[in-house]
Amino acid sequence: MQKKKLIDKNTIQKISIFFILLIAITLVLSINFFPDKILLKEGQICTKDILSPGDFEFADVEATQNLREKAAKSIKEVYDLNLANIENVEKEIDSFFLKIEEYQEKIDESSKDTTAPIVETDSRLIDVELNEMAMANEINEDLGLYISEQVIVGCLQLDNLSLEKIKVDTKSSLRKIMEQGIKKDDLENAKKQLIREISEISLDHHDALIASEIATSLLLPSLFLNEEGTEKRRQEAIASVDDVIRTIQKGQIIIRKGEVATSEGIAILNALGLKNPKINFSNIVGIIMITAICLLVVFLYLSYFYPDIYKNVNKLILLGIISIFVVLLAKIASQVSGYLMPSASASMLIAISLSPNIAILLTVILSLLIGFIPGGGLNYILVSIISGIVAIYSIRKATQRSSLTRAGLIIAGVNIITISALGLISNEGYYLILQNNLWGVLNGFLAVILTIGILPFLESYFDITTSFKLMELSNPNQPLLKKLILEAPGTYHHSIVVGNLSETAAEEIGGNGLLARVGAIYHDIGKIKRPYFFTENQEAYKNIHDDMEPSLSALVIASHVKEGIELAKKNKLPKDIIDIIAQHHGTNLITYFFHRALKENGSVNDAVAEENYRYSGPKPQTKEAGIILLADSLEAATRSLNNPTASRIKNLAKEIIQKNLENGQLEECDLTLKDLDKIGDSFSRILTGMFHSRVEYPDEDLIKKIKEEGKRNGNSNKKSAENNKDKSTEDKGDSQKGSAVSES
Repeated sequence: MQKKKLIDKNTIQKISIFFILLIAITLVLSINFFPDKILLKEGQICTKDILSPGDFEFADVEATQNLREKAAKSIKEVYDLNLANIENVEKEIDSFFLKIEEYQEKIDESSKDTTAPIVETDSRLIDVELNEMAMANEINEDLGLYISEQVIVGCLQLDNLSLEKIKVDTKSSLRKIMEQGIKKDDLENAKKQLIREISEISLDHHDALIASEIATSLLLPSLFLNEEGTEKRRQEAIASVDDVIRTIQKGQIIIRKGEVATSEGIAILNALGLKNPKINFSNIVGIIMITAICLLVVFLYLSYFYPDIYKNVNKLILLGIISIFVVLLAKIASQVSGYLMPSASASMLIAISLSPNIAILLTVILSLLIGFIPGGGLNYILVSIISGIVAIYSIRKATQRSSLTRAGLIIAGVNIITISALGLISNEGYYLILQNNLWGVLNGFLAVILTIGILPFLESYFDITTSFKLMELSNPNQPLLKKLILEAPGTYHHSIVVGNLSETAAEEIGGNGLLARVGAIYHDIGKIKRPYFFTENQEAYKNIHDDMEPSLSALVIASHVKEGIELAKKNKLPKDIIDIIAQHHGTNLITYFFHRALKENGSVNDAVAEENYRYSGPKPQTKEAGIILLADSLEAATRSLNNPTASRIKNLAKEIIQKNLENGQLEECDLTLKDLDKIGDSFSRILTGMFHSRVEYPDEDLIKKIKEEGKRNGNSNKKSAENNKDKSTEDKGDSQKGSAVSES
């Protein structure tokens, strides 16, 4: 039940890491789709160059509206000729002249009824005039006209022939002018035209004046605006105008710094959505989808090929932090150039702290993702992938931080070649290629600087054991090693030998040789507290255990593991080293003291509890810890051999491996039988070289005696040597050769 709960908790943590990564990376990548709002109004001075964020084609609303307004204004108003008005005016003319005839008859009748002689006096004339003016008013009132009273009086005084002529001229002129079409606003001009028309057709000037007065008084507009028809034509004209399409290229300056914002510039900003930007949700959804797929690929890869890392939440968090950091840094660097994005730093950090294979996968995935930052350029993605893989290759065997400088130079060189090739393919100018190459070179050095700066923090906060950290720990000047050398020199020498055995064996089976060597150097640091309780440090002293109870001796011996762990933690050694210290004896039996206890108890063997004579463990969990357990046991056993020949050492190695295999000490460290065969051969080869038999050198007296015998032999053969020079020379060479053989 508890195990199931832990599995569930681990799964929840991994799901949380997945979604946190998804959200963080999506936010960084989606910044491009949140355009900055530009607070600029028409007439204001622009404080910076406003560039187009991409290639756009848009309908220029303002320009299109102007064209449509012009098209609408170009359409003349539609007027309809009102024939009814013409007929009404003619009827009014007929009615007017009928009234004139009617009132003339009244005047004639009144003049006939008068019996007194007609005497033309001033008073009478005045009365007549007043009477005619009254008639004129009556005519206007009856007909609802506004003809001048003087004109009406003049008509009353005319004969029928003149009236008929005036009537005909007035009607024909009015019809002609009104049929041409008269707008309400053009009445004054129409009246002038009407007067000219009457003047041309009238023979008598006086009659023409009367006809003109009557006609202008009765003139009405004959054209009336057809609003429906006019609007229809205007809409047709507007519809015939197509949208004005404008093209804006990416990077094109819309409004320059220092310029006054015009209505046209503001219209373009509005069209591009820069004044009131809208979030492009479709692009963001796409980024979320591609990021989720990429992260899923990474998680599946880790779960299948690197289950230990996949189960380690701490290492997953490390991968997540590196990924987010590099994506964010790439976003900042892309503001200068896409070739400046230091993705190679992520490649090196992951390769050094976890695995080169994981680094290659993350390099490809992160390069694809950060390619969306500067616009998804294929050139940037290619350079990022190539430089990242080259970076991983260049540090594959790096054991010193200074080696990263060489990696930076290699990255810069490869960037120059790649960027130049891509520039030539794209037909870019030489100046642009040179500029991009400078960014590529800077990219290489920036990646190295970031790696060197970040790596110590990763080592510290995530307890990552890198090759650089291991090399630093292997330095004898480390405080813990210094103390081991001074206080337990035998243990230090033993640890060095075990380290050499472990490193070679680990490399033989594809393990981490450097970790095995450094772990072996520190595996017995717990012996610093009581060095003389251990055989390798008792060369000139009595064995303390001779005077101690076996159980107490076993307790002291076993305690060096616990004390080693405490010392390692106090000195902040990496977890991998601490695990090796804890596991380097597994749960093995402390055989010597257990057997001694059995002897001392005689037949009462049940009184000896075996668990009191075992190391607390755990058993080795890694290949390196398993190798160190075997190397530690074999190195100590080899020293007890009286005649350590090659065959004896090989048999001893097989025996110790078989013993630990049967005891189950290697069942949790993933060492295969094939690996164990390679380990045994490696151990035998190295130990045989260390304990090879040597030729015994003669003492000084024997050497002196041999020299004297050689001198006597030389004097007796002196004559023969002089007679045969060649033979003497040959004998001399043989003598020297023999001397050399005897010394060896």
